[in-house]
Amino acid sequence: MHQPSVKLAALTWLPAAALAASISSSPAQTILGIGGSGAWWVKDLFQFPEATRQNLSNLLFSQDGLGLSSYRWNVGGGGVGVNNPVRAPETFYLGPGNYNWSADSQGVYFLREAAKHDVHDLTMFANTAPAPLTAGGKSCGSSFVEGSGDAYATFLVDVLQHFRDEGININFVSPMNEPDNNFGDCGQEGMLVLPWQRPEVFNSLWNALNSKGLTNQVGILADESSWLIEAAAEYPFWLSQVADKLAAVVHHTYDFPSDAGYRAYIASTKLLYPSKPTWMTEICCGLGEADGSGRAYGGGYDPTIKNALMFSGLVFQSLIVGGESHYDFWTLVSSQIGCSPLNNPTCVNTPNSNGWTDGLIYYDGAHATNGNHELYITKHYWTYKHFGNFLKPGSQRHAITGDGATNNMIAVSTSSKYFIIAMNPTNSDTTLSITFPNNEDVCVIASYRTSATEDFGRDFAVNGAGSNWALPLKTMSLTTYEIDRKAC
Repeated sequence: MHQPSVKLAALTWLPAAALAASISSSPAQTILGIGGSGAWWVKDLFQFPEATRQNLSNLLFSQDGLGLSSYRWNVGGGGVGVNNPVRAPETFYLGPGNYNWSADSQGVYFLREAAKHDVHDLTMFANTAPAPLTAGGKSCGSSFVEGSGDAYATFLVDVLQHFRDEGININFVSPMNEPDNNFGDCGQEGMLVLPWQRPEVFNSLWNALNSKGLTNQVGILADESSWLIEAAAEYPFWLSQVADKLAAVVHHTYDFPSDAGYRAYIASTKLLYPSKPTWMTEICCGLGEADGSGRAYGGGYDPTIKNALMFSGLVFQSLIVGGESHYDFWTLVSSQIGCSPLNNPTCVNTPNSNGWTDGLIYYDGAHATNGNHELYITKHYWTYKHFGNFLKPGSQRHAITGDGATNNMIAVSTSSKYFIIAMNPTNSDTTLSITFPNNEDVCVIASYRTSATEDFGRDFAVNGAGSNWALPLKTMSLTTYEIDRKAC
């Protein structure tokens, strides 16, 4: 008899306020990846003690930490003209076919850490071509030069081939990131690529990959536009010319779309390009209520459960409303706390209007002068851990249906387990009364919860047997239930 680690309550108990729902027997989609990027914190964190760097790598990439299955490495354009040194990654490019492989030791360190931890998907993405290849000879406030596609593609493929030869199996490449914006204020790298110029870049990149026999090993991602509404409007100018060369059509969601807006984007994209999956590869920097009301892009630091649940709702939106299989947050680590933790140690746990919600883990931006090498973990880190730990590549999402089903709950299966991740953004405790498909006998063996008082609490009393279970959902929390596909 299998003994679950969670506590079984009396089988006759069921709260009156239970949400009744059922799990579909048919998979809706296959999960591909949950992750985030190495921009731009790597430049600062590389200066931290090795023990701290290793701790951070474990916090991001190990199953004891986030257990990320996707890591986006930012290949730099050289940072020419960028006024924030942290956001100015070095480039390997010295000239055509001439490279400095000792450049960007900061970014490469954490790329190697991701590879060492067997992160499933490694993406090399660029905000700009190397400065000598841009119209203004700068890494920001500039634009793509028509006719330079082959030179730019050769650079990208030479770099990824170099690291693949080292054993770092970069398997996706994205040659433009928010090509709708040249970042003229030069607070970061950026290169404007007009919609009708984009096919040259993607065709050149595919040809360069093909010349090295890599088109089956490295997929091209395009085009990482900032907003869904903008992406959909621009696709007709370029996407049909290169769709057959892309692994996925990827976008950002800085418009913080409504569910209706997200569905409209998915419907229009699939109507025109039915064979291409869409991915969400960048989001950050928003405030709002736990249930998603009022959420919008903007400044402000909020490390609390309210903001963590708001961002969890965005993960659910992409995976369930959008039916997308891959989700990446933006900067996994940030210095934008908006306060001085050495002067006020409690400020890291308190919202303020000076910082930004652009990270899961934070560090002191004044570390170079005050020697503070502490890492500060937010509730958003702990909620994102649910998705990183339990939505693994290859697991299959099953729709949850019924009067109690919401878009804030997801069920995935493997050959031996189910995982249910459910959010309760309300001010009342409730229970999910869930029925598993085909009268399958299952057993809840573990539970994990993030709430205002718990980071990753373990093993709560559940009620059930066979294919019917009552799963408590605490007020203002995100909970995962791990379930064996066999009787208790």
